[in-house]
Amino acid sequence: MGIYDDIVNIVSCGSYPNSISQADIENGRSDARNRVIANVFKELGLIEQWGSGIARIKSSCLEVGLKEPKIREINDFVDVEFYRPDGEKVSDSIGLLEQEEKILEFIRNNSKITSKGVEELFQVKEARARRILKEMVEKGLIGRLGGGRNTYYV
Repeated sequence: MGIYDDIVNIVSCGSYPNSISQADIENGRSDARNRVIANVFKELGLIEQWGSGIARIKSSCLEVGLKEPKIREINDFVDVEFYRPDGEKVSDSIGLLEQEEKILEFIRNNSKITSKGVEELFQVKEARARRILKEMVEKGLIGRLGGGRNTYYV
């Protein structure tokens, strides 16, 4: 990984599977290298849908005003370049992710939020919503109150 003034570069060992081309990657086609691990991740809710990751990465960058990242295979590596903003301030908050900022803003305006509220706010599944909230609690950004169905965050 390299962090530069204009890009953040991530290099992953290993090329695309033999059955996948650069055009396939850009069109959202995927192929699991290890189906057992892939199925475990799917069951745990760590992946939502096969082949949606690249498109979601690109749309996430565009949503926050960044250029679409460059993803390419170079020899036995996959190289991803995320373009940094041109002299723009990424966030007014110190190192907060955009989702965390939105949750904090929601809490400021509504005094609390539930995992269901996070699901609706970001159109994510329950497991992802709970993970976001758990990480925010661990960082000390929010507090968890109540229990079970009555759990909420302030």
